[in-house]
Amino acid sequence: MTSAPTLSTRLKRLPGQLLLAVINATALLVIVACVLVIVVLNRVDQASERIAGTVTEAALSKLEMTPAALKERLRSVDGSVAALGRQLETAGARDDRALTVRVAELNRTLSDLKAAADRLGSAGPDITEAAFRQAGETLTETLLSVRGCKAVQTDAPPQG
Repeated sequence: MTSAPTLSTRLKRLPGQLLLAVINATALLVIVACVLVIVVLNRVDQASERIAGTVTEAALSKLEMTPAALKERLRSVDGSVAALGRQLETAGARDDRALTVRVAELNRTLSDLKAAADRLGSAGPDITEAAFRQAGETLTETLLSVRGCKAVQTDAPPQG
């Protein structure tokens, strides 16, 4: 039979056991930190998606036209400028009523596009406010869920 370790033997093993316990505790803390980083990165990714949706909605509401309509207007302006250029080459110095009408039409279209661009530019503060509001709500939800150790539903549509 083996005898029980004596006090001196146990004291000699104590630093090694203490070092092993510290290494184990450190490993556990690293694992917990990694899990928390993954959770936070997931929340940040979801928040960025919601913020992008909110920002896009705010910009489109200020534009007062759909992206497809804006694209079509720009194509029409491009075509009008090309046609006007050709007409100016052939018009020479004579007075052309059709040319005057086309220039006026082009000016109206450009004014409309400038007004849309101005509205989009003025949306900056609204977009920033919406982004900060959404980020604050996400941070609050995350902190409350971590405090209460409960899952937060992230399937909610963007608010705005």
